[in-house]
Amino acid sequence: MDEEKLLENIGNSIASKLKVPIITTYISVLIIFNWDILFYLIFSSEEAKIKIQYIKDEYGAVHFERIAICLLVSMLLIIIFTVINTLLNYCLKWFYRKDKEITSEIESFEKISLLSQQLSTALDNIKGLSTQLETLQNINNTLSTKSLDINIKDISKKDYQKLISALKSKPNSDKLLFSLKELLNNVKLDSNQDIETIYKTSTYEVEMKSLIAHLSDENLLRLKLERTYKNGQIQDSHKLVLTPSFKDFLKMEI
Repeated sequence: MDEEKLLENIGNSIASKLKVPIITTYISVLIIFNWDILFYLIFSSEEAKIKIQYIKDEYGAVHFERIAICLLVSMLLIIIFTVINTLLNYCLKWFYRKDKEITSEIESFEKISLLSQQLSTALDNIKGLSTQLETLQNINNTLSTKSLDINIKDISKKDYQKLISALKSKPNSDKLLFSLKELLNNVKLDSNQDIETIYKTSTYEVEMKSLIAHLSDENLLRLKLERTYKNGQIQDSHKLVLTPSFKDFLKMEI
């Protein structure tokens, strides 16, 4: 039932829309096709009775043909105009769709170009920032190294001055200072000497032992035990381990 009503509504809608164009077209074709009769009726000065009789005599035999032909022509024109209108709508839709596709492609291309440009600019900025960061890191490392060197040298100088002051306060300061100079010279020649060898080769063995003990107590030197095997026997020896301050002492003048 609902389908029948739907079809009936569609049919009524189509009929109401087609009714006016068909009538208008038919009247227009009828006027154009029967122009001679209308011209005679309008512009002839004869009486109406004579005009009607004249039209019956002249066109009575073909009046059905004139009406039918006008109806056929009007229907044909409606069909032709409908087809043309449909084709025009189809063409317009096709052009609209193509225009939309082209516009969309252009917009997409412009967006891609803009994004590519922004990406390229961002990459250049990142490269520039990376270069700047690397430069700053190098500068920071250089400054840190210089600062560290300065601090170590300052510390070494303070340790050296403290050591000299401590040695000068001793009763045998001259021998201790001489032993210090002798120890520095020996270490410059060979920093891997055995401690016993240093004692035996020193000018003042007692002062040398006292000096090395003092250096060890002040953490300026450390003694490292080394155990070796020679001829099946264990031999122990002590080697000097130099601290950064003592290494700087080697560069100083006593």
